[in-house]
Amino acid sequence: MESVLLDEELNEAEQKLRWMYLRNPSRYADRPCDEGEVRNILTIAFPKGLTGTDDGEGRRVSHLETMIQEQAFIPQDMDITFVRHLRYMPAFWHRHTFFELLCVLKGSCLNIFHDRELPMTEGDICIHAPGTVHAVSAFSDDAVLINILLRKSTFEQAFFSMMQGNSILSGFFKRSFYRTREMPYLLFHAQGDEALSHLILEAKAEAETDHRYKRHMVNVLISQLFIRMLENHEHSIELPELHLNGKHTDLMEILDYINRNYTTITLKQLSQRFNYSERQMQRIITDATGMPFSKSIQNQKMQRAASLLTGSDLSVSAICEQVGYPSQNNFRKVFLRYYGVTPSAYRSGHQADFVAVP
Repeated sequence: MESVLLDEELNEAEQKLRWMYLRNPSRYADRPCDEGEVRNILTIAFPKGLTGTDDGEGRRVSHLETMIQEQAFIPQDMDITFVRHLRYMPAFWHRHTFFELLCVLKGSCLNIFHDRELPMTEGDICIHAPGTVHAVSAFSDDAVLINILLRKSTFEQAFFSMMQGNSILSGFFKRSFYRTREMPYLLFHAQGDEALSHLILEAKAEAETDHRYKRHMVNVLISQLFIRMLENHEHSIELPELHLNGKHTDLMEILDYINRNYTTITLKQLSQRFNYSERQMQRIITDATGMPFSKSIQNQKMQRAASLLTGSDLSVSAICEQVGYPSQNNFRKVFLRYYGVTPSAYRSGHQADFVAVP
């Protein structure tokens, strides 16, 4: 099934679009155009109407709108759906009310935003937040692009829950995904990871069945996709350049450094390492995560402590030391304030597989 899709020849709709592109290169722009221009091109390419193709692809282009609504593509009984991007489809400006993963399984494309162009090659996966305005240009016979469309609630549950133990990054992603002017996308470079394409195609195939539990199965497979993306390719994430205090900064490098050194790092040390004043760094962290540096560090420590309490047999004192609290009494007070119970009580209420060490 996978090899058939990856080697699939142009379907009827794509052949018509390709013919239109080759015959009218001056008017058929592979550059972004507006809705009116696209509809004019499609009217010429499909003179008998958009429903005139046998394979159904012509019907799909009739849903072209500047704002694409969830109900136009995602079936009512599903949380996720898959749409193969038509090759030679005019690149038109659009946005959508759902999350979208643009996955390049073969070939390449150009993902275009108003202020930047993002070349994507085989293995790349780009996550677009709701409301992101962009256009996709895929004008070659060998390009195989799959769009994974996810309801907002499904994405939040599947993606953000994977990062619960990583509060700095989680806070950043949650905050920035709803400020699309500043960060409209996350691009994962995952060239060579065939497991990702396998999961995508397996989930797509499942979605096309009439299995009773296909909705749940597809959700599970996409959750696995997110896990693998974060586990193996978190350090390859590409972000748009963000303007922070008048500078361009690799914000992911700062956040990653905090994640790796949260037990000992101070605001002064962080500021010196990245050549900012403490005041500037405080603003950067607050702007990125929605909370000041000290609160972000505390969240990181508390979530790690909770994970160790329920997932290990380390003593409370050992956990206290591991998450960077020199005083066990202070650790207990902070934990009680954060979770409403003591560390021992938290462990008793959540742990099933490990025996607590006093």
